[in-house]
Amino acid sequence: MDLQSPSILAQLPRPLHASTGKTHIGDVYSLADAKKRKRYEVAVAVDGEAVNIYNVQTPKLVTSYAVPPQSSFSCRPCSVRRKLSKKSIVKRQTYTVATKPDHQIKCFVEEIGNGLSAPVITSSNATITDSSSPAKFVGIVPFSTEDEDKVDPFDILAVHEDGRVRRLSSDLKTQHWSIQHSEIAKVCTTHLVHSSFLIDLEDAKKTMFKRRQDLAALALSDSPASSTDEPSILLVVSHPQNSDQITLDDVIVQMFSVPANSKSSGHEESQRLRHLQTIQVPAPTGLDKVKTKALQWSFHAGSAGLQFSFENGFVNIDLSQYSPSVTSQFVLDEKFSSVMRVSPQCVIGASESLVAVYDTQYQSIQRSIAASDVLSAGGVTTEPTVFISYFAKLGMAVAAKGNTLVGFDLTSLHSHSGPSLKRSRDGLLIDAIGRGIGSSAAQWDTASKKHRSENMASLHLTSPEQVEKWDQFTKDINQATKSRDGAKFDKTVRDYFGASESQQLPARGQYVNPESTLFLLSKIFAIEDSAAQDKASASSSSQLRIVLWPSVTCGWLVRLGHLSPDNVEIALRRAHKPRILQSLPTGSFVQALIDSDPSLKQVNQVLRGPAVISPNELAYALKYFLGQARLHSGALEETARAITNGDVATPTQELTRHLGAEEAALKYIFFGLNHTLRKIHSQPQVSIVQSLRSNLSRADLLTMVHHLRLSLATGGSTSRFTENPPTPITLDQITPSLSLNTIIDLITASVDAVGPSGWVSALPAVNDLDDESDSAIASASREAELIADMKSEVSAALAGVEEATYLKGILREYLSFASQAATSAKPTDATNGTVSEATAAPESQLVRHEKLNGADLMVFTLPGEGEDGYDGDASGKMLPLSLKPTSGDVSLSKKKSTGETKARSSREIGYLRRKAVGQYSFEKLVV
Repeated sequence: MDLQSPSILAQLPRPLHASTGKTHIGDVYSLADAKKRKRYEVAVAVDGEAVNIYNVQTPKLVTSYAVPPQSSFSCRPCSVRRKLSKKSIVKRQTYTVATKPDHQIKCFVEEIGNGLSAPVITSSNATITDSSSPAKFVGIVPFSTEDEDKVDPFDILAVHEDGRVRRLSSDLKTQHWSIQHSEIAKVCTTHLVHSSFLIDLEDAKKTMFKRRQDLAALALSDSPASSTDEPSILLVVSHPQNSDQITLDDVIVQMFSVPANSKSSGHEESQRLRHLQTIQVPAPTGLDKVKTKALQWSFHAGSAGLQFSFENGFVNIDLSQYSPSVTSQFVLDEKFSSVMRVSPQCVIGASESLVAVYDTQYQSIQRSIAASDVLSAGGVTTEPTVFISYFAKLGMAVAAKGNTLVGFDLTSLHSHSGPSLKRSRDGLLIDAIGRGIGSSAAQWDTASKKHRSENMASLHLTSPEQVEKWDQFTKDINQATKSRDGAKFDKTVRDYFGASESQQLPARGQYVNPESTLFLLSKIFAIEDSAAQDKASASSSSQLRIVLWPSVTCGWLVRLGHLSPDNVEIALRRAHKPRILQSLPTGSFVQALIDSDPSLKQVNQVLRGPAVISPNELAYALKYFLGQARLHSGALEETARAITNGDVATPTQELTRHLGAEEAALKYIFFGLNHTLRKIHSQPQVSIVQSLRSNLSRADLLTMVHHLRLSLATGGSTSRFTENPPTPITLDQITPSLSLNTIIDLITASVDAVGPSGWVSALPAVNDLDDESDSAIASASREAELIADMKSEVSAALAGVEEATYLKGILREYLSFASQAATSAKPTDATNGTVSEATAAPESQLVRHEKLNGADLMVFTLPGEGEDGYDGDASGKMLPLSLKPTSGDVSLSKKKSTGETKARSSREIGYLRRKAVGQYSFEKLVV
């Protein structure tokens, strides 16, 4: 299944200085009972422009705070929204750190409610004088208070790049403390702080401290026993200085406990910031140095997972173990601009070619969309996509593409096994089958020049010589495809699949590895995105096209039954890994054949083959052929009129005069139409009706009914035996001929597809169309005539059924006798197994030609009938009185006990025949 195109949530302002300005996006929290919860909002700080709050659930700009043009921010903003119950006021406080024009922490306070017509916005600053290092993090430390209307129940915590941590009051008027912890000071000469995270102790106890009760006790050691305030946990991630590339062994993660209430903290370092643990990040296997430019860190409190994403993948580290370990990772030969975790086992990543949801456990792609389909508000696709946050309850991943805020809907990613209150399941093995990305090489290419027969198990290549032969084959095929050389393509296929001397390709029924034919189909067909042609479109669809058509190879694939829409789609999906293609629209396979060869020879060649094609695809082909037939209906009518008047000698001459060079195309149109009708008739009747109803218009269905009625009239099924069949307008219209079952079933399916309402409501009276065009009047008249003709045909069919039933009643005795005679007839002698003399009569003596009322009749007689027979009269036209055939198959010879074969006498034959006759029967015995 494909990832849906993202929705545009907001158009962000551009930084004042486009070359040097940056945009920082952070989270928004609500605060209640000293607990912070994430809101469906984001805070955006734009250099030189403003600090804005956007709602992502109902996309809109909530509020905006202007900043001086020279402002430059150093970290993500943080915002808190609270309801003051006593004052009935909603208070929002937004914090950010600016390095220009002065190094200071900014606070924007907005109050609305209590009858106020407009929000009251104030701001405050706290200038930083004890450190020139830019702040990398700003967050809130909640605590409980008796009167929240007077005292804000949280403090501000800021972490600088050099490791200095400071704590301020919510109004920024008081700085409680500012320290560089001794543990941080040990590494500050070689490492700089890259990222920081604040976690509630309640969440840490459930996951990170679940097996580390010692750390939980150490974090609570200085808290009063009666206090309900719990400290917060601070994680500080430090990187080596002045290094463009690092290894994870060089990264240091330090864990601290921050007391909830600053007033209870003493002057000692441990009372302000207690060190809990220093973690050496484990290095994943097979991962060397990574570039620090695209490195991003994030922390998932629900699973105690510290994740970092880099240019080529993603790694998750579990901090709940005594020794932190890597639990999941994936590394690809792709260049990612951003990777973000969306569930315990899935991440969403944006690379140069696609945006996809990856399963890190099974190394597979769950959903994907082409990177070119992710458009910004200005229709730009070249800017990288950077993920910001994931809202699990909304199932939305928020990302920034340039100055556009977009949202990816991931609600269809998880499968629910029960009620909605149960946790959704993801990362199932069944969802990963066929979507693996374990190897970055193509499906049919070798990973190296070495002989790796185990990688070729699907191709059944078990020796180095076979691998070398396949490598050379793929190389030659790729060259032929690139140069559009069909002759070279065919020669390469003959050399590989053909016999050693004759180079005859395998026939149908002989084994051919389907993986090899899928490789050929992946080179013959290709996917073309319409978005590459239409940049203004917000979404794109994949279009199937034919790269080249090697006639010998394609004819061979058609005869094998491998050239089918399903095989083509499988081949293209494998060739486009790791990207997951969108499902090909109905009719794309037929349309690709038509676009490649307007003469319709290719599509007719495929339709004649044994490949299985879906009813919807066949209905699309029917729609095309019927449309082309209607375009030439004028020429056909002129031809019919000329034939009726005797103006032309042959229909072909008249068609040539009207259509000119299109005569051959008309032939292939009806050829494809009849082949499609024969092929769709092999489908179940219910599927035929559904496909016709969903793909064909009412005009197409009526045209199909006309064509089937013409085939019925010219097929001889409705003409009397004394009449000559009507001469068709042209033989092309009934070539190949349709069987009576095909015509009847498809006419029934067409009538059902139109439906009762379509027949009743679609025919206004011609008198009511005075104001309509001539074409509408003519169309209504033709449809009325069609219904009248079909009524008369149905009436004639019913009369024929009645007459046949009456005739069957008259001939019932003859039919019963004929069935008994056919059952009792024995072709061989009963005694010695030799052919009897009666059955050895030549076939010409068993058939007589007679005249009856001017009609030519053929009379079939059983052996022994006629003048010398024993049944009926001399002419063989009278049934025996008992209406039962005599066995009459008495052997003319008998075998004695000694083994001697002796001829029977006439007396013995007559006796045996008499014994075979019933006691009270009327039979005529001929001896």
